[in-house]
Amino acid sequence: MPPKWFLIAKNQYLIYTSSFRKWRPIFPFLVILALAVFIGYIAPKIVNLLFDEVIAFFLSQIAVVALQIMLFTFFFVFVTLPITYALRDIKTEQQWLFLSAPIKPSDVLLGEFFGELPLYAILITIITGFFTAVLDPLKIDMAQKAIIVIVFVVILSSALWIGTVIAALLRTKLGRSARGKDMGKALSVLIILPAVALLYAFMGGNLSGALANPQTSGIVKIFLALFPSTWGAQVINGFAANPGNMGTILVETATRLGGLITFFVVALWIGIKMADRAYNLETTTFMAAKVRPDGFFYRIIKSAGGGGSFGTLLVSTFKIYTRRLHNISWLAYVVGIAALLNIFIMKPEEPMGVIMLSSFLFSMLAAIVASDVTIRGKETLFLYKKVPSGVGTLIKTRLIQGWLTVIPIVAVIMTITILLIPQVTISAMLASIGFVIGIAAALMAFALGLFLLKPAYTERGGEFVLNLMIIMQGSIFLFLGSLIIFGETRGMLVMILVSWLMGGIFLFLGKRRLSRME
Repeated sequence: MPPKWFLIAKNQYLIYTSSFRKWRPIFPFLVILALAVFIGYIAPKIVNLLFDEVIAFFLSQIAVVALQIMLFTFFFVFVTLPITYALRDIKTEQQWLFLSAPIKPSDVLLGEFFGELPLYAILITIITGFFTAVLDPLKIDMAQKAIIVIVFVVILSSALWIGTVIAALLRTKLGRSARGKDMGKALSVLIILPAVALLYAFMGGNLSGALANPQTSGIVKIFLALFPSTWGAQVINGFAANPGNMGTILVETATRLGGLITFFVVALWIGIKMADRAYNLETTTFMAAKVRPDGFFYRIIKSAGGGGSFGTLLVSTFKIYTRRLHNISWLAYVVGIAALLNIFIMKPEEPMGVIMLSSFLFSMLAAIVASDVTIRGKETLFLYKKVPSGVGTLIKTRLIQGWLTVIPIVAVIMTITILLIPQVTISAMLASIGFVIGIAAALMAFALGLFLLKPAYTERGGEFVLNLMIIMQGSIFLFLGSLIIFGETRGMLVMILVSWLMGGIFLFLGKRRLSRME
């Protein structure tokens, strides 16, 4: 009888291929053929225009370390994929089902992993196709291309397995309480920031400059040598230096490839041992919340709401929003992206570029804060609808709460960003900060109205992504259009006026939609 993990993997594979049952027997052969055509013909055509630059890159000294960092970035991203997916929606029901069934947790994880691995392998092979196409001008032969594909598949499959095991452990640990689940969602947002930092370092050219420094390059090499991605990068660099000549590097290639396969096997064995403890759930405990008197900060929030019952409602709404770690993680994510942009991408000598990137970033911040009005569920919306003037109160409360959240963050980030611009005057600094704050406040109204007009009840749905893209792309198109048509000074004024007009219109439409919602 086949092992239980194999049966689970087979069932998982059948589920993923259920939409084309008739082609299932020959599906693997069709995929292999399609990927071979992609690697051998399509991908080389795509990168055909980059041949000269690519050859120069791979023959440079910087390429040796840069390729290692590139593969390490892919390795880290593939580790975070299962973690992010698992922590976004932690559910313990499935874990209890596993506990009650006569099957080991390691069999479940292995089965799910190997059941999903063929689909991930397709994605990995497509990514690898571009790398092999890049090496085509160096006359890399088909055997070397096949080994490069194997290198990518082994490295990134190892990363997926490591991420799967870590996700199982975290899901079990954090799924014991509502607070833990909230922490898991927060972690799923912040865990990708290191990979974004590496990406921005590549885009900004800072990483290339660091690699050109022999001392820095040596430190980076020592760090990267600890990861299997470096062994794979060394195989690829060996092929680039000896294209079509496997004989001279056969021993080195076999040693490094064997090391990668050994790492994968050892990671599987360690993960199996750890996975048997992954679903050791304890009885969930409940703790009574302790309410403390409002401090100075919340008294200011209440005063901003005019005091009285509305001020109390505003404080309550603000508390609910800030006590969810998931919301705080999104704010931290935006602040982190702003810091990375300032370090790696933004050029202080180009103030308009700084303002444009800042406006684009703060549109995302406004969208994330505004989305909480519907992500908390329909029940909250209908609760306000049952109260006299409840719809208007909800919009007013959410708008002020959004401004109190967005404007201070925008003001601090813009102040630090503008101070980095050389020889900036006080008047220019205040004008730039005031302009971005005005745009951010208007975008908050626009985002709130849009989420009421097109409610998104979950972050994993298409409505949330669509609204986010509308707000972010709308802000950048408005910025560029205003500057192109009206010039710099008038364009900024036009952008503020149009932003507030859009905010008012969408708030009105959102209020009418909510009032008519059944």
